[in-house]
Amino acid sequence: MTINLYTSQETKKLDSLAIRRQKVPAYTLMERASEFSFNVLLNNWPNTKKVFVFCGNGNNAGDGYLIAHLAKEIGLESFIIQASPSNKISGASKKAFELATASKVKKISISGFKKKSLRDSVIVDALLGTGINGTVRSRISKLILEINKKSKNTPVLSVDIPSGICANRGIGLGAHIQADVTATFIGRKRGCFTSIGRTASGNVVFDDLGISSSTKNQIKTNCHLLDMEKNLPKLKNRKGDAHKGDFGHVLVIGGDKGFGGAAILASKAAVFSGSGLVSLATRSIHVEAALSSCPELMVTGIESGQDLEALLTKSTVVVIGPGLGQSAWSEQMLQRTFMEAKSRNLPVVLDADGLNLLSKLKFSTGTPKKMVSTPHPGEAARLLNKEVSEIQKDRFKSVIGLEKKLGSVCVLKGSGSLVCYKKGGEQEIGVCGAGNTGMAKGGMGDVLAGLIGSFISQGLSLVEETLKQLLTYIQKLQI
Repeated sequence: MTINLYTSQETKKLDSLAIRRQKVPAYTLMERASEFSFNVLLNNWPNTKKVFVFCGNGNNAGDGYLIAHLAKEIGLESFIIQASPSNKISGASKKAFELATASKVKKISISGFKKKSLRDSVIVDALLGTGINGTVRSRISKLILEINKKSKNTPVLSVDIPSGICANRGIGLGAHIQADVTATFIGRKRGCFTSIGRTASGNVVFDDLGISSSTKNQIKTNCHLLDMEKNLPKLKNRKGDAHKGDFGHVLVIGGDKGFGGAAILASKAAVFSGSGLVSLATRSIHVEAALSSCPELMVTGIESGQDLEALLTKSTVVVIGPGLGQSAWSEQMLQRTFMEAKSRNLPVVLDADGLNLLSKLKFSTGTPKKMVSTPHPGEAARLLNKEVSEIQKDRFKSVIGLEKKLGSVCVLKGSGSLVCYKKGGEQEIGVCGAGNTGMAKGGMGDVLAGLIGSFISQGLSLVEETLKQLLTYIQKLQI
């Protein structure tokens, strides 16, 4: 089953549809959200004795007031720290506030909170919901900073989304909460799975609050989470009489002077992930090092574009870019590859300097029809003629722009990597929530490119499903 990810606007529509179509009152949804969130709290921290709930003045605050009430009901010490005056609370949240007040939940100031012992406590963040887009106001920022200071020794549960995180883009809107767990509901917010939002959310736990499938189907989204189990690549079992020729021939092109290591890494990744044959076309000075590192490789020293022709003819997929450089030699390699790939409909994986060259060279005849591009934010910025900060400000918009410009399946790498592709003529985005900071080092992208080329050579389709599966597989292994 596809795990859909939603924008704040799409989630709001789901909420409204549930109220209108399923006749579920807004307050009932609030009760369900608070009960779910409180159960998440108890499941994660069963020895909790005190709960400190920070509330704003929207629906998110209403969830918080009800959580405070539930904590009081089972005998926990329960405290509310309000960011806004009580007279600004309205709608279902006002009813929730009145219940918490009737339950004798204690209301304390931020100074009172600072004086409290937080032993065996949990902090609940119900300050800001999914509707915020502008910078977090100073008053809320101070509360967020105080929570983060205390969170070094006290766990934090965010309700729906960490306060200060943009639900649509995953960026921080100024100060933002660093949660241990986020209890989200109705629809998973895509901002929890990429950029800063991915780490700020901690472990994301979801409940649909009883919204029916027919209601969910009314809201179409083009974004989904890559499932770590269901999306693993499914290579066919190898027949007993299979030989190396049955599993493709990857040609890696790269390794200009001084950059041989990247091309060798990509080539080794293709070898060790099962490609039948792997050739490396590189500068002659790197041939000895490549063979010493991996004798399974067929390594050819290439000094001009013409020298590539025979190798390109034998290959079933080309990986170009790792260590390619941006010299005249590099340009010849890319131009010759594109020419052959377009004439033979040859799949191409374009990475690293291949992308950098593409951003500055004009290919009047266009890019190969079967192409996977794998830019990091810096390469994406050059391709779209933007600053890196602009790319990171809206990674979803950026990957859509890349797919449109390159006409290829595109992987925008980073925390919460995004895959954009066409499905039925419409753009779709897959979000990979796996990976870790140990992957933030040179060579990881080269390995990724080699793996993609290898799996394509072994028979997995280039189209969207395979690439989604492949990216998930790579990051699942934490390579």
